[in-house]
Amino acid sequence: MKKLLCLLLAALCVCLVSCGGEEISQVESTPAESSVTESAEESSMESSEELSIDVIQSLRDSAAGVLDSLTYTNNGKMGDLDGPAFAVYSNIGYNGASATLDLKNAKLQRVLPDGRFINAYAFFGIDVYSGEWWQNCVDVGFCRSGVTGKWHLFYNMYQPLNESTPTWYESSVNLPDDIYDMTFAMEGDQYVRLTVTGRNRGRTDTVLVEVKGAKADGSNTAFLFNAALDYPPDTLVDREGNYCTDFAEITLAHSDQKLFFKNLPVSDLKLYSASHPEGEAWTPELTHSTGIWPDKSVAVFDYAPTTVYTFDGSSYVIDLDMNRKTAE
Repeated sequence: MKKLLCLLLAALCVCLVSCGGEEISQVESTPAESSVTESAEESSMESSEELSIDVIQSLRDSAAGVLDSLTYTNNGKMGDLDGPAFAVYSNIGYNGASATLDLKNAKLQRVLPDGRFINAYAFFGIDVYSGEWWQNCVDVGFCRSGVTGKWHLFYNMYQPLNESTPTWYESSVNLPDDIYDMTFAMEGDQYVRLTVTGRNRGRTDTVLVEVKGAKADGSNTAFLFNAALDYPPDTLVDREGNYCTDFAEITLAHSDQKLFFKNLPVSDLKLYSASHPEGEAWTPELTHSTGIWPDKSVAVFDYAPTTVYTFDGSSYVIDLDMNRKTAE
């Protein structure tokens, strides 16, 4: 089984490049920035890395475990409760994280029959603590919104370092469907940088974000990875079409309308720290909690909007599928 898993993940993540702590650059003079580069030629590997449905199913079949909305009960913190979601939270003591995110082979449908849309996200986050008390947070990663919107970077911060800093940001750089290496690391006290690099098209974007209170050594920070579907204001309705703030009811209202963000492979999740600057696999031993929404405690569901296949604790295939029958 383990040999099969290694072969399948090797097919999924050809030529994996991981980034250690020694590759972190110096703090920039601006509190938030974004830049982009793209090579003139696209790699010839692009077509060879297209995964068939059979390969994705083989990954599922080889999973070490499965978390789904009908059978799994969250074992601790789960902060994303407003749409189908998966999140894994580290323990305190880390100053960086990295992963490979396969947006090339993921399947995404966000547009309702009447033209309204929901949003999709896949991102890292950082929580700042004062002792055992939560103090601040920032989420940074991929966002896809609008009817014809493309993937692009965003950040969302709770408490800015400077009053003039916007708490919400979206990059103007469009990122194609690709397999991305993601590096999310502290750059000195109170700054964190996300860099994403596409393997096939050479597209790179980066954003440097303020994280008030965060220490560069990671002694008061914990990290998270999150994938989710979220609802814009005009989709906050119940099954009768009335305004609603009950997200279970909202999800049921939009079920069976071919909305999904599925077949999403996330592999080689790593955490970095002062004692492990080269990184170490983000295994259950380094994890504070793993959560999905909805979980079993949200008892109104007769199907599983969220299903997550786990592989040795540091790789996943994520299905956020708001359909009782599989929708393609």
